[in-house]
Amino acid sequence: MKSKYDLIWSVSLIMIGIATLILVGSRITGTELSDTAVRIFGIIDLISLPFLVFTSIKKFVKKV
Repeated sequence: MKSKYDLIWSVSLIMIGIATLILVGSRITGTELSDTAVRIFGIIDLISLPFLVFTSIKKFVKKV
């Protein structure tokens, strides 16, 4: 069974990936996102990043 750190790590990685794909995809296709949408996706990235870093460190320390 996976630990809670694995679950948090997976969810934060997926959230960052989805937000990044939407932002990059809109940039590549030339689709204009509203300023509010860009800021929301940026905030999602900024909120998810500390969780990803914390759980990555916990996973590394647990492995060593």
